[in-house]
Amino acid sequence: MAPRRIPRTAAALALAAGLLAVGGCSPGGDDAPGAPTPSRSVPSAEFVFANAAAAPTLDPATVNILETSRIGAQMLEGLVSADPSTGEAVPALASSWRRSPDGLTYTFALREDVRFHDGTDLDAAAVCANFERWESLAADGARTPFATVFRTTAPGTESLYGGCTAASASSVVLSLSAPHTPLLRALTQPAFGIASPSALAAGTHETHPVGTGPFRYESGDGTNVVLSANPDYWGELGDIGRLEFRTIAEPELRYVALRLGQVDGYDQVGLDSFAPLAREGVQVLQRDPYSVSYLGINQDVAPLDDPDVRAAIAAAVDRGAIVREHYPDGTRVADQFLPARFAMDGTDLQVPSYNPQRAQELLAASSYAGEPLRFYYPRNTSRTYMQEPEKVYADIAAQLVRAGFVVEPVPVEWSDGYVERVLDPDGDHALHLLGLNGGYRDPDYFTAALFGAPHGEFGVDAASLFRAVNRAPALPDGEARSSAYASINNRVSRLLPAVPLAHPISAVAVGDSVTSFPLSSTGYEAFNRVDLDTEG
Repeated sequence: MAPRRIPRTAAALALAAGLLAVGGCSPGGDDAPGAPTPSRSVPSAEFVFANAAAAPTLDPATVNILETSRIGAQMLEGLVSADPSTGEAVPALASSWRRSPDGLTYTFALREDVRFHDGTDLDAAAVCANFERWESLAADGARTPFATVFRTTAPGTESLYGGCTAASASSVVLSLSAPHTPLLRALTQPAFGIASPSALAAGTHETHPVGTGPFRYESGDGTNVVLSANPDYWGELGDIGRLEFRTIAEPELRYVALRLGQVDGYDQVGLDSFAPLAREGVQVLQRDPYSVSYLGINQDVAPLDDPDVRAAIAAAVDRGAIVREHYPDGTRVADQFLPARFAMDGTDLQVPSYNPQRAQELLAASSYAGEPLRFYYPRNTSRTYMQEPEKVYADIAAQLVRAGFVVEPVPVEWSDGYVERVLDPDGDHALHLLGLNGGYRDPDYFTAALFGAPHGEFGVDAASLFRAVNRAPALPDGEARSSAYASINNRVSRLLPAVPLAHPISAVAVGDSVTSFPLSSTGYEAFNRVDLDTEG
């Protein structure tokens, strides 16, 4: 691999000395847990990638967090994966499949001669053991990707999951209770990666996933984790033999780490780093907008159950200024929650535009009596949907105060369970900043997660909206389905459970050794497809 660059200035070197005492993890040796007997040579190149936040767990089935999914995707593979251009399902552990005419069963033919990292064979029983585990997690009330896709908690809706059957050692039958058009796309998520039943039985899956993927676990945790190339992988291994994911929360330090050669690439290029990286000729790769950021409004907290108060909040927020000041060029101002790529825009959107005078008038006519609104925002993180949450909070809070609101700031470290706190149905959050990064190429990903069931984030109790969101996926792709989502957009804009802020772009920076990086709008890049200049 080409040598990493030497620092150009003493100042940069001094900064790095304190900075990168974050250090890495040492790779495990030949006696690492689950290490198979090598059956072919593996690449020798090392690659370090800096994440913007720690992964709270290494099990992508349990949380919808980008870093967990990105790391998990290197070790765990699903029945299908996403075509990088279209997002449609393509073969992975399943070499082929067929759908019954009524849309209620999917029969998957498993790829032959695939082994888990612990040396056990992939078979249909192993696949069904994973589906049974995911169903069990959802039955316990966990808000998991499985629960969202299969509607296990949606009110008035029967669970879509009808069971998993091993028709033979190499044939899996997945049954549904009703047709679900986006099912195959949904199964491309890392959350549906198949793990070794032995690892699941051992209860170590959250810290030491054992899958069939191109990389296997060596050491570390979600803050710094080391993976190594899987010598028994059924597919192409690529150029990387040792892969480390290192957490560097501050965007400036991620930039310096790349320039000093401490990392080979990093996610979430900070706004102040775009120009310096361009001047220095560093590759900066921009993802297409495929996320949404928003200002959440909890209707369980009075007086936010008053529509005039919610409308006043929306009218007080200058979304255009927020995007200009705090997002990269190319970011779209949002007036709804679905990214533009779906072309399913509402035709009667009623999210109020920025109008501070109108905000004051609405507030004066509302039930608001000066109560402090507890405003939660995350600290020390960069997300695909929000690079600078502290600064976004400061601007929005100032705009609300100018309109006549009283704001009580509640900063929470991202690593201290920020997401769980603003999703808590017993929480005291009135307002909060959050967003959603697209996980698969279908509008249902956004509408189901945000508006498919009641939950503590928005405090919404709108049975008719939930029914509409949960009926739409049964429609076949086409005009009727597009119209259904446009109608959902209109209804959400009238209900105003949140103020959509932006559909942002995000970016990855990579060093000179990288000749090709498989950028993905979801952020689940496959690192066995990274091409390196091993001759430089």
